[in-house]
Amino acid sequence: MTSLLQLARYYIDDSVRELLGKEISERVSETRLDSDLDDAILAGIGAYALRRHLPGDVLRGIQVFTAAASHALVLSNLPDQKFPATPVSGFGDEAELAVINAVHLGLVRLLGCTPFAVSYENDGRLIRNVVPNPAACGTTSSWGADSEFFWHSDNPHQPFGRPGSDPRLYTPPYLTFYTVRNEEKVPTEIAALDDVVIRLDEETRNRLLLPEFEVGAPDSNDAENTAPLGQAAILETDPQGRFRARYDRGTTSGVTTEARQALDHWCAALTDTPAAELVLETGDFVIFDNHRVLHRRKAFTPGPDATARWLRRCYAA
Repeated sequence: MTSLLQLARYYIDDSVRELLGKEISERVSETRLDSDLDDAILAGIGAYALRRHLPGDVLRGIQVFTAAASHALVLSNLPDQKFPATPVSGFGDEAELAVINAVHLGLVRLLGCTPFAVSYENDGRLIRNVVPNPAACGTTSSWGADSEFFWHSDNPHQPFGRPGSDPRLYTPPYLTFYTVRNEEKVPTEIAALDDVVIRLDEETRNRLLLPEFEVGAPDSNDAENTAPLGQAAILETDPQGRFRARYDRGTTSGVTTEARQALDHWCAALTDTPAAELVLETGDFVIFDNHRVLHRRKAFTPGPDATARWLRRCYAA
C-alpha cells in the first residue's frame, strides 16, 4: 500500500547557505538578541535574508506549505554558527544562538505562522532544547534518551483550537525543529495520520471518534499545572473534513470496554503504518502538522555531553 505522507524536501546550495549566514551574522551581531525577548526582531532579520537569498522554488514551497495542507517539510543545509556544548540541563544562553534563532524564527514567519510557548512546559520559554537530560532518564520525554517515544502527537491533553484562537490554550498545530547536532544519527520518524486511519476497520474508526477516552499530559509537562482531558475522542475531523488525532500511548486510556478494544486496534495499526525516517543533520529544518502527523523517536545511547544530540523545537500556529 502506497504511503499517503506528503513530505516536501529541499536542499540549498553551499553558496546560498554562506550568503545567508554572512548576512544574518552581521545583523544579529549589532546587539544581544534573546529568543524569548526579541523573537519578533529575530524573525524579521531571518525572514528578510531568507526572502533575498532562497531560490524561488524553495521560497514558494515554504510559503504555500500550510495552504497546501502538506504533512511535513524538510529544508537542509541552512546556516549554522559556532555552537556551545550541548545544554544537557535543558537550558542555555539564548543570545549565543542568535544566528540559528533568526534562521529558525525567520522560516516560521515565511510559513505564515506564529511561534508560541506554553506556560506548563519548558519554563514557558519559546524554544525547547531537545537534548538527553540525565534528569529525565526513564521518562518518555523530549529530554529523555533511554526510553522509546512511541507514536504520539505533542500535548494531546489539550483540545483542538479554532482558527484565530490563542494557540497557547490548544494542541499545537505545528512543530518546527532546527538541528544543531545529531552525531548519534538518531532518526526522527513521522507518519501520516491518513496512513493509520486507512488501516482501521469501520467499527474501530467510529469508536475512536466518540468521546470515550481520557488523555493525560506527557512527561515533559509540568504535572502541577496540567490536567487530563476527559470525554475526549482520539480522532476528530477538522473544518476541512480531514482527520486529526490526539494520542500518546503512555497517557491515553479508554473509559469503556469498547474504547479500550478500539485503542488496541489503533496500536496494532500503528505498528504496520509506513513512516519516513528523518536522520536530521546540522542545519536541517523540519516542520510537520501535529494534528495530522504522528511522530516517534526510539531509545538511543547519547554521545558525550558536550556533543550529544541537540535539536531546537518551537511550536507554531
